[in-house]
Amino acid sequence: MIRVALLLLFGLATLGAPLALIAGPKDASDGIAVIFAPWIDEATAMSRVGDAGGAVIRAGGAGFVSVVMPQSPDFAQNIRAAGAWLLLDPQVVGVCSTTTES
Repeated sequence: MIRVALLLLFGLATLGAPLALIAGPKDASDGIAVIFAPWIDEATAMSRVGDAGGAVIRAGGAGFVSVVMPQSPDFAQNIRAAGAWLLLDPQVVGVCSTTTES
């Protein structure tokens, strides 16, 4: 079980770095897709986004993916400190997102 988890983490890290370079957010005013660790639930992800100075505008199909609108100039730094793995262009993950009720 531990070997599988380590292999999965290695695979995500290997794919995540190039993906972050290619698919990084182009314009923060269009929103930013925030990817947390897969074991982070939706409520925790939304709480971390709010604490970092952002507002969730769409939730991903998986609870650890959110499309957010930054409301603080330090949002990217704050959300990374809160445990975000990747910040991507929302169009990249738009296929798997759904609209949230406000």
